[in-house]
Parts: sequence; structure tokens; C-alpha cells
Amino acid sequence: MLKLANNTRPISIFMQFENLIREFIEDMRLEGRAKGTLLEYKQRLNEFKQYLNDKNIPINHTKHEDLSAFKQTLFKKGQKVNTIRGKLSAIHVFITWTVRKGYLPEMIISPDDYPKNINADRIKRLTNEELRIFKAYLDELQPNARAAFCLMLGSGCRVGEASHLRVEDVTLRGKAVYIDIRNAKWGSDRCIPIIDKQAAEIVWKYREELEIDNRPLFRLSKRTLQGYATAFAQKTGINFRCHLLRHTFAGKLTEQGIPLTTIQYLLGHKSLGMTAHYAQSALVDLSDITPEI
Repeated sequence: MLKLANNTRPISIFMQFENLIREFIEDMRLEGRAKGTLLEYKQRLNEFKQYLNDKNIPINHTKHEDLSAFKQTLFKKGQKVNTIRGKLSAIHVFITWTVRKGYLPEMIISPDDYPKNINADRIKRLTNEELRIFKAYLDELQPNARAAFCLMLGSGCRVGEASHLRVEDVTLRGKAVYIDIRNAKWGSDRCIPIIDKQAAEIVWKYREELEIDNRPLFRLSKRTLQGYATAFAQKTGINFRCHLLRHTFAGKLTEQGIPLTTIQYLLGHKSLGMTAHYAQSALVDLSDITPEI
């Protein structure tokens, strides 16, 4: 038996990583984490488990150097910085949990281990002209696809969130159209309005004409919506994907002077720092503070 951090929770050297993952996922579920979050945790931890198994390294013998080697393996596979950061973030949450439970003696990872995306370009929202072209493209689509994209543009919700909505998740409160987002990424469940008036009218008209059944509101999968986005990019030459609508939504609200905390809630972000990252999409006019010479 191996004596660990607090000397009160001995654990066999050969305790399976799989058992730890199972207990961790259950604890996270009891803490109220969303199903999507739990699935991501499980997938990312299973990849780390497979790496350790291939190297014949028990989880309770894992060192910081092993984690660094795993990170380098991900880079060699050509994975993007943000993807690697996400995987290391899941491992960080897991290791924190194992130390707290007394299964591991010390932390072997910190946020300082996350790779830095120092060459990341500043993300820009769709320009006003690109928005005009995009809205014209939407008018050519079938009513369900048109309404889905109008909802994303008018609420800032994720494409996955839009595709999972049910008819009953769209309601009228006074004269405002609200969407009830459930089982969202990172536990970001929220009930939010469709801010853009035209988008709200399009979504509500579509919803009113629909029968309530067990099918998703828009009868379209996330992949299908992403296919429409790809088709638009190929047709127009605009570098477009569904997620750009969230940046556009955040950027436009920032330009209107909406507080970051409000935008944070609408987008379902856990941290204000992430919202600030999205808010950088705003088109900034510096003319008022530029001195004349």
C-alpha cells in the first residue's frame, strides 16, 4: 500500500485510472456539471489515460515531466494550441480533485503549463458589409435554417445550443422572445432574450407555425448548420464559421456600451476574461481620441 498526501487515504499502486475517472465524473455530476462538460472531461481524461498506459506509468507515479511529455505528443500530432489548452485544463481539474481526495500527494500541473498562443490573430467580427451579405444569404435558405442562424446572430448562443433547442424552449415574455438553454457547455445553462428585433420576429414566426413534438426546434443537426456555414464561406469568399456569430454578437454589444458582465451572462461564459476575448471583436473608432496635427 502507498501512503499518500494526508496519510489517511492509502491506495493500491495498481489502482486503475479508469476507476478514478469514473469516481471523478460522478462527483462532478453531483456538483451539477452539465452533461456536455462531463462528456468532454471523460474523453480528455481517457486520452491521457491511454498515453500513460502506453508508457506503463501508473497514475499515482505520474510526474510533471510525464505531463510535459504528453503535451509535446499532442503538439507532434498537429493539434491546435486551444485544443491542447482544453485538454490540459480538464487534466488540471482532475488532478486538483485527486489531491483533494487524497489519491495523489501533490499537484503535477498548473495553468502555467498551458501552451501560450502568442501568435494568435485578433479575432474580428463580421463587418457591416459582410453582415449584409450574410443576411441576404439567409433569405435564400429554408425557413428552419434561416431561423436557426437568425437565432444565433440575435442571441449569441452556440451552434450546438441552437441545434438542441426544443419548441417549448422558445417563449414570449411580454413582447420579447426568450430562449431557454439547457445542458450547455461548462454548465452555462441560461434563459436569454433574442436581442436583435428582426431576428426575434423571424424566430418567433417560425416557432408559432411549428407543432410541438419530440424533435429539435429547427430539425437540423449541429453538423448540418456548420455545413451551411461552409457553403456560405465557399460562395462568398468570406472567412466564416458559425462561431464567428458569437464574436459578432459580443462585438456589436461592446460597441453599444453594454457592460461586459451582461455580455458574459448572455454568452454563458464562466470567466470575464473569456468575454473580454470575445469583446475584442468590436470595431473600434479611435477618431474621437486621435489628436490633429
